[in-house]
Amino acid sequence: MIKLSVSQAARKLRVSRVHIQKQINSGKLQTHEGYVTIDSIRLAYPKASLHSEQDRHLQKMQQIKADAMFKAGAADTAKQANEQMLIGLVTALKSKLYKEELRNEHYAMVFKELGARLNVLEKCCHAEDKEPLHKLQYWIKNQSNLN
Repeated sequence: MIKLSVSQAARKLRVSRVHIQKQINSGKLQTHEGYVTIDSIRLAYPKASLHSEQDRHLQKMQQIKADAMFKAGAADTAKQANEQMLIGLVTALKSKLYKEELRNEHYAMVFKELGARLNVLEKCCHAEDKEPLHKLQYWIKNQSNLN
């Protein structure tokens, strides 16, 4: 679990510390041992771009390695081009996977909210509408269990 201080979370989201603190107090952001979790930030701000420090360090290390190999004359140009192409491909796939994970989390929240709203609707609907409503609730429960 990756955790950020309130200040780090504010910088990543480009908002004030006060804003983050209000989000924590309202329950929109979850904390763990006094830190804001990345998972909580991703759920609360699905459109925010969060590249982890680890990703940046990895890219920086790969660049340093590539530069050192080039300067030492040990790098084969074709090999280096292939390596860079693969790094780019892995980075693109990682980004795509992250977006799909966020989309999946969003749909899971939508199904949960829809189920809750249908439960409220069930309490105030007419008796003749209950059977179709129960079928819809059953279908939604089955769909959300597929995830």
